[in-house]
Amino acid sequence: MTDTEAKEKDAAQELPFQAETKQVLHLMVHSLYTNKEVFLRELIANASDALDKVRFLAVTDHAMAERVGPPEIIIQVDRESKTITVEENGIGMTRQEAIDNLGTIAHSGTVEFLKKLQTDKDETRANLIGQFGVGFYSAFIVADRVDVESRSARDPDAEPVLWRSSGEGSFFITKGERDRPGTKVTVHIKGDENDDLLSDWRIEALIKKYTDFVSHPIKLGEKAVNQTTALWMRPRSEIKQEQYDEFYAHVHGAMEPGTPLERIHFSADAPIQYNVLLFIPSKAPVDLLMDTKKKGIRLYAKRMFVMDGCERLAPPYLQFLRGVVDSEDLSLNVSREILQDDRKLDVIKKAITKQTLKALQTMAEEQPEKYQNFWKEFGRLLRLGVSSDPANQESIGKLLRYPSTATTDEELTSLDAYIGRMKEGQKAIYYLTGPSLKALRSSPHLEVFRRKGVEVLLMHEAVDEWVVGGLFTYDKKNFESIAHGTVDLSDLPNVDGQQDDQSEPSLDAQMQACVKRIEEVLGDRVKQVRTSSRLTDSASCLVSDEGDVSPQMERVMRMLDREVESPKRILELNPKHELVKNLALMVAAEPESEDVITFSELLLDQAMLAEGVVPDPSGLLARMQRVATAASQRTRQSR
Repeated sequence: MTDTEAKEKDAAQELPFQAETKQVLHLMVHSLYTNKEVFLRELIANASDALDKVRFLAVTDHAMAERVGPPEIIIQVDRESKTITVEENGIGMTRQEAIDNLGTIAHSGTVEFLKKLQTDKDETRANLIGQFGVGFYSAFIVADRVDVESRSARDPDAEPVLWRSSGEGSFFITKGERDRPGTKVTVHIKGDENDDLLSDWRIEALIKKYTDFVSHPIKLGEKAVNQTTALWMRPRSEIKQEQYDEFYAHVHGAMEPGTPLERIHFSADAPIQYNVLLFIPSKAPVDLLMDTKKKGIRLYAKRMFVMDGCERLAPPYLQFLRGVVDSEDLSLNVSREILQDDRKLDVIKKAITKQTLKALQTMAEEQPEKYQNFWKEFGRLLRLGVSSDPANQESIGKLLRYPSTATTDEELTSLDAYIGRMKEGQKAIYYLTGPSLKALRSSPHLEVFRRKGVEVLLMHEAVDEWVVGGLFTYDKKNFESIAHGTVDLSDLPNVDGQQDDQSEPSLDAQMQACVKRIEEVLGDRVKQVRTSSRLTDSASCLVSDEGDVSPQMERVMRMLDREVESPKRILELNPKHELVKNLALMVAAEPESEDVITFSELLLDQAMLAEGVVPDPSGLLARMQRVATAASQRTRQSR
């Protein structure tokens, strides 16, 4: 090389960006990225790639390893000069590599590096997470100038290089002064609006948010900041329970303290590569059903944070899951902020769903008390999967738990256990829905079931109507509401061993007239009045007709701000009850009397009260006062 050529080589050159770079840079800065802080993520990703390249090549080039030394990423914040620097002792660049990699938008040094490795027979993968290309230019979101000082580790004789640009359409390149391999990027922060970045605590927070698990040490000045150990990448056999607990506390402990109830840790290499480390918290947050964007599953791409609360990785009914999913194969958009419509996500979601349901089933079988705790905290959410995930309906059905007439409020039964206790000849899984367990246990609908010794599931959560509507059958047994239609248990013996008379005695004319008169009094407040076979102790109850929306479902619909017309219900009477028999005598004697009207309305009031409903408290009070007054008068007269 002549002296002239050497001088020209050392001299600063202004070169234009390629590929209409000015327009592309404008798009990058103003449209592509929605969050200015991601520039640090991208620069650290590039730094990590540079270190990985050295680590890969140093396997066969021991001299290179000695030249670069132990890998590290060092970040410096200088508030006075308004600069942030990201420096590493990685692969570095020659002058021409700097021109090629930094002078052309979307030209990737990493991509070029991987292309060269394709001819290598070594199966070792270079785990590269960034690209000196598009991501690098995110620095111009916050910078009015970026300096890149670099020296090649592959070519010890190559001179250092200095690259500089304001992002306006050209860059300057000249001989640098860096005396060791690696690269240093200096970001000159623009404007006062970005001064919040010029503090150690803010930069440390960003490092922990985006790059906490990058495999190389990251220092802020002299302080080591990141964790470096991505626990999900390690074999389960090498991890102690304490390490899992510490990881959970590190990732989610600030929002959800405590030891997780269960963990789900697995990985896959085909058809796509991914690692999953998820936890089921021991307690449900108060806002479990609210916005999950700041919670849920964290998505990483090659240990680099992408987003919180990735809803596409689990169905809504499993949104209680916390933890990490990391994949090398996901298709992110160029800003890495948005996932592409990728079937790979569906593969991961399917695997997470399957593994979670399997873990819950194992817990239910082997640690029932532990599962009871899970159900108490997250059962309302899991129930939703019955109707929303038909493919896993059977698996979810096995996980359902309910109190019943055979258990206490604290004890819950599975559908399998219920079926195992079904009486011989029982045709259906019977259930009753209502606003509370207290109301359900006192419901008159249960009377004939108690007499027969037939167990009834008690469903007091609003979502339970959706559950039975979606499940419909389980283990070839139909679900049947005991508050809908008619109930026929005549084939089953009573608990005392006696069999009910299965003959259908016709109502005498007096009772028929009573039913007709009550129906006239109540008018359009009821759909029908009829005698009942389900009542043994109570005088009356309300029943929904087949196909009608139940009161509980009405409540659910209104909670969802949906208009729903309340269907009229059927009033069933116990013809053997003294109140009904006395009313029949009153109708026979004086059908138009005020007492007939009052007692007819009280039968409806009683049925509503049994369900915890009082639509007309003042009217009920007036009727009760009339009855009480009449009774007191008769008592006084008898004396």
